[in-house]
Amino acid sequence: MLIRELHLSHFRNLAQASLEDLDQFNLIHGRNGSGKTSILEAIHMLSLTRSFRSRQVESIIQFDSPALVVRALLDSGGDRRNLGIQRGKDKSLVLKYGGERLRSFTDLSGLLPVQLINPDSFMLLEGAPAVRRQFLDWSVFHVKHLGFYQEWSRYRKALKQRNALLRRGKLSPSMLAPWEEEIALTGAKITAMRRRQFELTEKAYQAISAELLASLGDASFQGHDVSLSMRFSPGWDDREGEGGESSLLQILEQAREQDARQGFTRVGPHRADIRFSMSGLPAQDVLSRGQIKTVVCALKLAQAKMLIAEGLDVALLLDDLPAELDRQRRAALFSVVSQLGAQVFATSIDESDLDEAWFACAEKVKRFHVEHCCRGNAEAEK
Repeated sequence: MLIRELHLSHFRNLAQASLEDLDQFNLIHGRNGSGKTSILEAIHMLSLTRSFRSRQVESIIQFDSPALVVRALLDSGGDRRNLGIQRGKDKSLVLKYGGERLRSFTDLSGLLPVQLINPDSFMLLEGAPAVRRQFLDWSVFHVKHLGFYQEWSRYRKALKQRNALLRRGKLSPSMLAPWEEEIALTGAKITAMRRRQFELTEKAYQAISAELLASLGDASFQGHDVSLSMRFSPGWDDREGEGGESSLLQILEQAREQDARQGFTRVGPHRADIRFSMSGLPAQDVLSRGQIKTVVCALKLAQAKMLIAEGLDVALLLDDLPAELDRQRRAALFSVVSQLGAQVFATSIDESDLDEAWFACAEKVKRFHVEHCCRGNAEAEK
């Protein structure tokens, strides 16, 4: 599925903007403040109903407007349908696909998966565990038949109730048991989904990292063992996937008194993480900034590759990577990108940074120049 057209209204500094005749590779350039990143942000909102830059929708909607609107024309083998979102300052949310209103956020899963690589992405190795959980759950959410979002919603509700009882000192088994049973039931399912997707992502990463190393050479990693070690930590001892619902329930029951002293549930999928290491040391302590960026890009592309292999169409949003990667690294990176089969939206300040050499294997490249913010439009270059 390709985005053929994109239309924005009252989105940040873009009063009205349209990008038409979009293709496989869409290269967007313009000066700072012109709205390049806002275009990527709008596509992200179509996919997940939220921005990657702000949790406050009020800051995204233009000051003198009550709501923003983003609409895309999606093409799936000639079947063209509109996907649209309207978000208001009154917290209202309207989603429509093919002229019909979507009932819930879960209806978006698998419809328009977007993978974002921007400067914030490079916190994947160095940031908090929540960053890595979000990375892992992105792929789980978009595989619709797994039902991840429903299970995660049930889990969080039960976790909130158990934590409330712990803080009140209510350790009665009759009060805690129903919530612990729900945590164990949904938690075991969530962990199984995450573990499966983690293993698939790891396999895809090894293939992509091998391609990058063939272009960059061993010297780029300064003699370190370049086979990044990834270990999934589920947040509880599930015995490498052998422990299920009953084992998590037993752990929760045994942890009641200590959890009550701490005031929260200390084990479970909400504490999951991914451990990255190289040469037996934490990867973030071994690698240089440039190497970390290369590894994170490879991980993000591995996730996209994994979803594409499962039959989903993925859009890659690449925000100003010329400012983050040297020429050799980005040439190697986009050699991989051009072979994935994903639709690409890439931004930069200078037009020359988005040259066709990045996409040597791509036949269809479209360029768009975003003018200054008072015009708020994007014009395709001939």
